[in-house]
Parts: sequence; C-alpha cells; structure tokens
Amino acid sequence: MFRAPLRGLGWLCLVGIFLLGCQPAGEKGDAVKTGWIQPKHAKGFAWAESDQGQTTLVVRQPRTGKALATVSVANSRVGVDVGKDVPHVVVDSDRGFVTTSTTHVHLLEEGAGLDGWRGCTSLKYLRNEGVLAWADSTEVRDVSGDGGLNAEVIMVVNPGSILTGPNQDLGERNWPWVPVTEYLEPHPLGRAEWMVALAWLAGDSTAGAEAFKAVEARYASATHASTDNGKRVFTGSVADGVWHAPGKGSFVAQWIEDAGGTYALETVDDQSNVALSLESMLELVSKTDAWVLVTYHKDGVNERDVLAMDPRHAEVLKAVDEVWVCNTAEVDYFGEVVAHPEWVLEDLAALVHSNSEGPHGVFEKLERPSRQP
Repeated sequence: MFRAPLRGLGWLCLVGIFLLGCQPAGEKGDAVKTGWIQPKHAKGFAWAESDQGQTTLVVRQPRTGKALATVSVANSRVGVDVGKDVPHVVVDSDRGFVTTSTTHVHLLEEGAGLDGWRGCTSLKYLRNEGVLAWADSTEVRDVSGDGGLNAEVIMVVNPGSILTGPNQDLGERNWPWVPVTEYLEPHPLGRAEWMVALAWLAGDSTAGAEAFKAVEARYASATHASTDNGKRVFTGSVADGVWHAPGKGSFVAQWIEDAGGTYALETVDDQSNVALSLESMLELVSKTDAWVLVTYHKDGVNERDVLAMDPRHAEVLKAVDEVWVCNTAEVDYFGEVVAHPEWVLEDLAALVHSNSEGPHGVFEKLERPSRQP
C-alpha cells in the first residue's frame, strides 16, 4: 500500500548510501523543479509533492526534459504544475497493472515483483521460464489486439494502470495510461532505475529501491574492473536497406565507454537511433575495430546470414576486423537484460579486450571463414 509517499521516498534518500540515489533537482528541462526527488541516473522521472501534500510521479522525455504526464495514486486527482496541457493520470495499485512491453515485465519482476500483473500484450515474446510460469499460474491475460490493446479484455481486467510508450495518446478511452520512457535514457543504469518508479506504481517503492541498489553496485564493480584501451566499437542493425545505430548520447554508447572502449558514432539523436546510408556506414566502420550487430535468427548467425540481411554487408565486413552478434532469438536483450545492465557491460568488456566470449553470452564473436588465411 502507498503511505505518505513523498516523506517515505525522502526517508529512503537519506538512509545510508542513498537507496534511490536521489539528489536535488538542478538540471535543465521543462519538468525539473527545486525540491523534487530526483533519481541518481534516470532522467525520465522524478517525484514531487502536490499542493495537497500528495506524492506525484512526473514522467519526462529523458533527453529533452519535456514533461509527458504526472501520475498519482487513487483519490489524488490533482498533480503538480509542470506545464500547460500535461495530462494527469490516476492509478490504483490494488487493481493491478497491464504491461505493453517485455521490458516493463522484467523491470517489475526485478523490483516489486509481479503480484499485481493482470495483463500483457507481449506474452508470446517473453522468454524467462519463471516469468512465464507466473503468468500461467496467475492467469495473466493476453490483452493484445489489432493496433494495440483489446478493449473488451481490458474492460474485464479493469487494471489500475496500463504501462505504455511515450507516444501514447493518454486521453484514449480514459484508461489509466502511464508512459514509460526507459529506452530513451542516456545511461544503462537510468534504464534499470525505472524498476524503482514501476515498483512505486505497484505499491512498493522500497523493494524497487533495494533491488536497484544491488544492480547499481554490480555495475559500478564491473566499470571499475574495466580498463580503457581505446578500442573503437560500432553497433546497430539493418532494416529495409537502412542501417540504424544508437546515437552518441545513448545508453549503448555509455555501455561501450564504461567497458573501456570508444563509441565510433559521433552523432547525437534525441529519439534513440540514427539512420545511416551505406556510404556513411562504410566511412564509419573503416575507422572501427569492432562491429556489434543486433539481429534475430532462430538457428544462430553465421557470415552467410549477415550477407543475406543485406548484400552490401560484404563491404562492411571487409572494412572491420571483428564482428560480434547479439542474437535476440537467444538473448533476451529487450527483456530480462534491461534489468541487468551489468551483464552487458561485462560482456562488452570482453569484446573490447578481444576475448572470444563474455561471462553472460549476450554477444557472440562471428566466425569469419572469409578472413582465414
């Protein structure tokens, strides 16, 4: 249950080595105010107190600071002033929650647990056997429908909140939509820290804070263990003949830097990914030591598969020394891994130092017969 939330969260900030990593506001952005409780790494949310003394969760676009919504618990109909026409959402943890991403599921599972999980649009994409068993035993409903959610099933489930993306129309059907902007966070720990905000929505911010504290400690340990060797690394994927890569200000770039490497792409983008032409890609990889390809192949990935994705990859393969693959058919990169950024960091450190594999198997070195003597 929720309890004098802002005072409770403030207490968490002051105990020991900040469980929430909270810090005073002071950054630029439309939705940053003095006196709010700010997470240590995440830029996409903060807590504030309304004029009625109620705690409000403020959700922002992490890269611009623009407020997307304010969120409060049942019976608190007034948010805080974060700008004109910013929607206010009222949620009820007693009625549980619906998820629209595997990421949401695993951040909740790692933080407050899945007790309130009532529905999901991505059940068929979940991999973790424990999570799937939970969904089956608690009769979590498949609420997916044409173009989004099945309205009839949602009415039956009657959730207290529906976790969605940042571009959702929050006025649609007057449902309790809560935008989640974790994938736009500029730091891997910022993404993981969303488990605290989601735990707050589920009614147990303390559990989320404790879980994140452990993740943060493991990530810091992995960062300190990494040595900087300046290896230039590029990552991305191809779709419809266009290469897409995370920008310089992305959490992916931060992972590579924390692993001791240098991210090869200098372009910054507020919406997470940068589109690259063949010419731009070749120019980039010609100055790159390793290319990390994110793809999906049920039967594994070899050099022929990479060429089949796009024949122009032949030119890319000639230009780069090492190719590593993150095969999302084998690695839950968009689900369980989000709550464990230290796994990716440790495996990227292995890549940076030219090891054959990392401890968690997030990446696999591509066998390249064409480069053998």
